[in-house]
Amino acid sequence: MDEPNGAQSRTVQGNTTVAPLSQAVAVDIPAIEYVLDCDTGDYRDVRQWIGSWRYELLVPQRLDIKERIGTAPRFRCSLCSVPVYLIANQHKRFFFRHDREDGSCPAQTRSPLSRDEILARKYHGLRESEPHRRIKALVARSLTADPAFSEVLVERQWRSSSDPRNGRRPDVQAIGPMGRAAFEVQLSTTFLDVVAARRCFYRQEGALLVWVMGWFDPEYRRLTTDDLLFSNNSNILVVNEETTILSESAGRFHVACHYRRPVREGDELIDCWESTIVAFADLHRDDEGQRCWHFDYEGEAAAIRAAIAQDRLQRENEVAEALREELFRFWISRNPRLLPDDAERARWASLRSGFNGRGIFLPATSDEDSSFIALLNALASAKEGRPVGWNYKKLIEVGHRLAEGHPQHVVAFGHALRHFGSAEAMEAEDSTGKWNRRRAAIRASLERGDRDFIPDITSLPLLMLVIPEVGRKLQTLIAKANAAGRAPSSEKGAVA
Repeated sequence: MDEPNGAQSRTVQGNTTVAPLSQAVAVDIPAIEYVLDCDTGDYRDVRQWIGSWRYELLVPQRLDIKERIGTAPRFRCSLCSVPVYLIANQHKRFFFRHDREDGSCPAQTRSPLSRDEILARKYHGLRESEPHRRIKALVARSLTADPAFSEVLVERQWRSSSDPRNGRRPDVQAIGPMGRAAFEVQLSTTFLDVVAARRCFYRQEGALLVWVMGWFDPEYRRLTTDDLLFSNNSNILVVNEETTILSESAGRFHVACHYRRPVREGDELIDCWESTIVAFADLHRDDEGQRCWHFDYEGEAAAIRAAIAQDRLQRENEVAEALREELFRFWISRNPRLLPDDAERARWASLRSGFNGRGIFLPATSDEDSSFIALLNALASAKEGRPVGWNYKKLIEVGHRLAEGHPQHVVAFGHALRHFGSAEAMEAEDSTGKWNRRRAAIRASLERGDRDFIPDITSLPLLMLVIPEVGRKLQTLIAKANAAGRAPSSEKGAVA
């Protein structure tokens, strides 16, 4: 069953079902507006923090926050420092609630009804619903039919191995090929702290807690179902009459597994829902995460997202390479002694548009900024192995021109020479040793911390795109200059 990618939420019979890949939404006016993130020490704007998550990733946070609340709270109220946990209203809009509330905090978040009162209203006084009893019996029948499972017990106490005073009473428990396991039938009234406490208990026991349902509809999911779905690698296990009959006929415990499958559409990841019946022993088991699943949604989705990111990067690199080559072609072919004609101005406008789209702003015209012209002349000369843009015959003349007139670009020129393999040609031109002496003086100036030859920081974005290797070297040099307390030069009118 495919879930429409554009449908962010759907409300049926008073229940709002949210598309897993949509962004989570906070309530409009949360009582607790800011929380302290105990892991980082930062204060978080609740609405911004909630809205920064996809729904599928925020829901599992509820369980993590709840599991930690009694030992190492993840969040605290910014007003009273009481630990808080994440809940949602009937429309799946999220907010934080105090773990305990005595009226001393201005933010009042708790329901006036107790847990028992909520259960009483939902069950009208019934201790256990008929569907719950029926599914529990089906689980027990299915386990009993499989000789690989032993000690199948229904509603029997499970004592803690470390503290006999502590225990749980799972719906069904058994010992099987994957070790000891507890099976709980999920109900719409299963409180999150109950889920969290049971997970912690069985994890400490080295056992596995398995949540099962009697039915599942991906288009009608309550938050309690989503708590289990997204914390179980987007797999839901169902035991019903069909699976029980198969378990009994095959002599092997089977469950129906409903799961999300990620699908790539262009540069987007969408979901479709699938289901299959599998042997329980074939499920993947994760005791630490208290999970067992058939389909590895998280792994598949991560692989698709990595492929999308790689393809985007490749396309971006191809576009960047085309821009680099066009910039050099333009600069090498231009005649600096003539005013640009219409064709040249059109080419420059196209280049500006391409670079602007990447946050790099070239001058309005190719002949208006002397610092920019000097930098491009230097880079093009290094690339071509001959002077470009100046009426010189030797590369060494370019070096001297930069050192005297545009010292902020001389380091970039030196790195560009080595990058393009032109450094040896320039060395061969230094018959008098004048450039070698000047280069030594430049290096000594940089080592002393003088500002004279520190690169122009505003040229970095252009260099990072045009010659990334050179850009990174200059970035490192500028960072060292900043760390030493000397600000890099920033010449007015240079490339932004």
